[in-house]
Amino acid sequence: MNKSIAYILIILTFGCGTKNLHQNRIYIQDDKLYGELENGLPDKDTLIELKNKNGTVSGIGKMAVSKDNVSDIKCGLWKEYDSDGILSSEGNYKISSFIDCGMGGAFRAFYYYRIGEWKYFKKNGELDFALDFVPKMHHVDTRCEGGDNMIFGIIDTIPLNYWDKVDANKIYELQKITFSDQYAITTIIPLNGKIYIETENNL
Repeated sequence: MNKSIAYILIILTFGCGTKNLHQNRIYIQDDKLYGELENGLPDKDTLIELKNKNGTVSGIGKMAVSKDNVSDIKCGLWKEYDSDGILSSEGNYKISSFIDCGMGGAFRAFYYYRIGEWKYFKKNGELDFALDFVPKMHHVDTRCEGGDNMIFGIIDTIPLNYWDKVDANKIYELQKITFSDQYAITTIIPLNGKIYIETENNL
C-alpha cells in the first residue's frame, strides 16, 4: 500500500513539473524582430531624415530595420529639430521591449528610450542645458496577467548650473517618448517606477 502511494506521488510530482515546464515555453510573436539587440542596438539600421507636415526637417538619425523593412524605432545618435528646422536636441536612443498579449497570443512590443547625455539647444544654436538619462527598470501593466518589466531612461539628477532652467515639469516632459505611425500616436511616460502608455488615433 505504501509503495502504491509513493508511486502515485512520484507520477503527480513529475507530471505537474512537466506541465508547468510546457506552460512556460510559450511562443512569442516577433521575438527577434530586430535581431539580438546587443547593447540595445539592432542587427540592421538605416539613416533617415524625418520631415514634418510642412516639409521641414524634424530629425536625422537611424531607424531599426527588420526583414528589409524600415521601422519607426529610433536607435543610435539622433539630431532633433523644432518646427522651424532649428536644432533643438541631440543624443542617443537604445531599443528594448516588453511582452504584451493580444488576440493572437503573446507578442514582443518594441520601443526606444533615451540614454546617456542629451544636449538641448537655444534658437541661436548655443547649448541651453545637458542632462544624463540613466536606464532604470520600470513595471508596465499589459494585457498579460501580471504585466512586465521594461527598461527606460530617466533623469536621476539635475546639474547645479541648470537648476534655474530645469524643474520637475520640464523633467516630466523631457522623459516622455512619443512616436506615431499611420494609425496612432503613442506616448510612453515613466513615473514613480511605472510606465504609463497613452495612445490616440492618428487618422
